[in-house]
Amino acid sequence: MDMLTPLGANPNGKYSVFFSHKVNDERVTKSLIELLDGHTENVSFPISEQIEKGTPWRKAIAELLSRANFLVLVFTDPNEDWGWCLYESGFFDALSQSESRRRIWCLHNASTAPPSPIADLQSIPAKNADVEQWLTELFKETGQTKPLFWKAIPELAEEICKLFLIDQKPIYSQRSVNIIADRTLLKSPDDLPDNATIKGDERLMGELFGTHSTKMDWKSLKERFRRFPDSAEVNLNTLKEISRAIYSVCNHGIVRPAQGILFVEQGPKRYRPVLSRAKDITKGQIDCEIMLVEDVGGQLQNIDKPLGALLTAIRMAVRIRWEIVRPYSSNVRRLARLNSRKLRFDLQTCVNNIFLEAEFRGNFSPEDLLDAFEGADKEKLLDIIDKWNETYPKIWRGIGFSDVMETFGEVSKEPMSAADQCLLQSELQKLERLNRDFLAMAVARAEVRIQNELRTNIGVDVENVIEASNLHLQSAAA
Repeated sequence: MDMLTPLGANPNGKYSVFFSHKVNDERVTKSLIELLDGHTENVSFPISEQIEKGTPWRKAIAELLSRANFLVLVFTDPNEDWGWCLYESGFFDALSQSESRRRIWCLHNASTAPPSPIADLQSIPAKNADVEQWLTELFKETGQTKPLFWKAIPELAEEICKLFLIDQKPIYSQRSVNIIADRTLLKSPDDLPDNATIKGDERLMGELFGTHSTKMDWKSLKERFRRFPDSAEVNLNTLKEISRAIYSVCNHGIVRPAQGILFVEQGPKRYRPVLSRAKDITKGQIDCEIMLVEDVGGQLQNIDKPLGALLTAIRMAVRIRWEIVRPYSSNVRRLARLNSRKLRFDLQTCVNNIFLEAEFRGNFSPEDLLDAFEGADKEKLLDIIDKWNETYPKIWRGIGFSDVMETFGEVSKEPMSAADQCLLQSELQKLERLNRDFLAMAVARAEVRIQNELRTNIGVDVENVIEASNLHLQSAAA
């Protein structure tokens, strides 16, 4: 048997083959080590999991790498973050420059290529012939002498290749785009600079933004949305919400929950955008990943604004009744004694969420709502709105916020004073009366408008039937 002179063993008489791998590849790596350990002698196979808890981890890794004769990088999914594994490979490669006996191998799935920083090192795709060649080389350089081990190389190579049969590429990934903006040009929370760039998969960009390119600028995106009158207002409002989220990230503020949606052209297909992650890519630029989740809810389509505003207002009023009035209007003092901070936080969350939905997910404006009513009912609604405008800021004052435009900050942990308890309970009870009066009036009005719509459509259908019957009779008579 033609055998090379083996490399030097460690002081303990063993060769060391360090395995670098991702956490997700721990099972594959341990199975690989078990196979090799059963077919070799005088070889150790250290991995990071062997480091005892409490040991300085970085220092322990450096010591294992310094003692290793070889390093095997188990490389699977190229879409994962391989930063630390490449650090280990780079560290070991630097040692190899001064000691040529050290070797690095990259064992990878046959359908993937090794990472570019180590592309010039020896690559072993998980194919029988390539793995057999690698095992032969490994056995020679670690001085394996047992004929039984050498005869088992083809079978061993086949078992190793089986570990890499699944290439671990994602079988599902949420669709997303990236928005890149210049921090220095972010002057308003409601809009991004015209030159902000949207990048994404060509198919998604074509479907949602109507471009055959993988990128477009913010200005062109807004111009695109304005071409579709039925969805323009909703889409532009959602862009405002995305802008606010990115502005908050850049200014270390709180990113509010996403409520808006983006229609594909006029609909009905729609996506809900979610700011998934953000990172600085240069000193002045930020890159934000926006996940696009296909949505089945959201704004009503093909409905006139007054009725849309009325239905949105009814939904808001129902949420106010069940989420705020019922649990809190008569229980402020008891809940404040139990946990003042929780009471403040829960009320803050409920009120903010209801009005975020109204702003971004509904079709709501006071003017449109007023247009849904007539005569005396419109006067009653104006009176309710006036009283609401007095009550709303007082509720926030009782919670601990003096400015109704800044209600997303941290709530106080201090016990709620008797004055604040009295104010909050009094205003919530006023809210209960306003809520009852509004729902009684709004539900009745919505019923009238919907009945009118039904009668109109039924009337048209009847006229069409009569006209068709007359034509049939005239034809029969002729």
